Amino acid sequence: MSTYVAHGVIANVFTAFNEDLSLDDDGQRHFLDFVLANNANSAFFVRSGMGQMYTYNYDEVKQITRTACKHLAGKAPVVVGSTGIWDQNFDALPDPAVFTRQAVELSKYAQDQGAAAVVHTLPEAIRPRAGETEADVILRYFETISDAVSVPIMIYQPPAMSKPYCVTVDLIRKLADMPKVHAIKVSTGDAGYILDLTWAVRGKDFVFISGNECAFFAGLCSGAKAVIGQGACVNPQILKAVQDRFDAGDIDGAMDAQRSTNLLVYEAVNPVEFLKRYATENGHPVKPYRRPTFSASYGEYQQPNLSDADYTRYKAVLERELAKYR
Repeated sequence: MSTYVAHGVIANVFTAFNEDLSLDDDGQRHFLDFVLANNANSAFFVRSGMGQMYTYNYDEVKQITRTACKHLAGKAPVVVGSTGIWDQNFDALPDPAVFTRQAVELSKYAQDQGAAAVVHTLPEAIRPRAGETEADVILRYFETISDAVSVPIMIYQPPAMSKPYCVTVDLIRKLADMPKVHAIKVSTGDAGYILDLTWAVRGKDFVFISGNECAFFAGLCSGAKAVIGQGACVNPQILKAVQDRFDAGDIDGAMDAQRSTNLLVYEAVNPVEFLKRYATENGHPVKPYRRPTFSASYGEYQQPNLSDADYTRYKAVLERELAKYR
């Protein structure tokens, strides 16, 4: 059984695609090597939100699982997005039995390939049965996953999650008490909500992961132990500095690093396309392609191609901020 404990800066790995939008295994390995070289990430999350998780089909989840687990074996832990297949189109919900069966099968596959943990979004694709609430659906779903695997389970609440499926104080306590449910990533910048959730699980063997990097400092103040956001790939060194300085009691230094992080979020035009291009420029070739998506959570990444001017401008900002943390 994996003893993985989520901590630090977890890379939400961007997906490499070929021109025909199939998965590009070589490009994926190049991208993993590029991020790994920063020596700032504690783990790598494949089939992530910014990796366009809602565009994957069943076989592709297995494909990236194999690619990442084999390539990073002995180098870094891999956590795999193992939720069932759905494009977040609410007009075409999946069959709940099929969706849950896929989640179980993909979780077992990730475990067999050597994944340190599996990640599941809160199951907004499944509607309550008669007499059930959304919280009942969530608990039933994670009980099913828990019964199927021995590796830790991480829960993911993406941005734009349907409100009835968002975790509450009561629900997070119940989830945290499940033996294999290990952590939750909540994509929010709401410091009040963060405090309510971290307060609810205080003293439990359960990790709160800041899912909005601009709120990482606020999360650390409330007990967060890890972060996943675009900067976890773009500028992991700076996010690591936020946590390292905070842990050392250097509050001003942690705030400075948080401000650099925020600036890089505010200045970014298309962080996924930027980083693929930047990796290529630095000797780790990754094609620039991305898929169209129905996703309400990540539809914002259907952006125009990054202009040369935007690339050059953001590169200068990134390298200026990174230079402060070397």
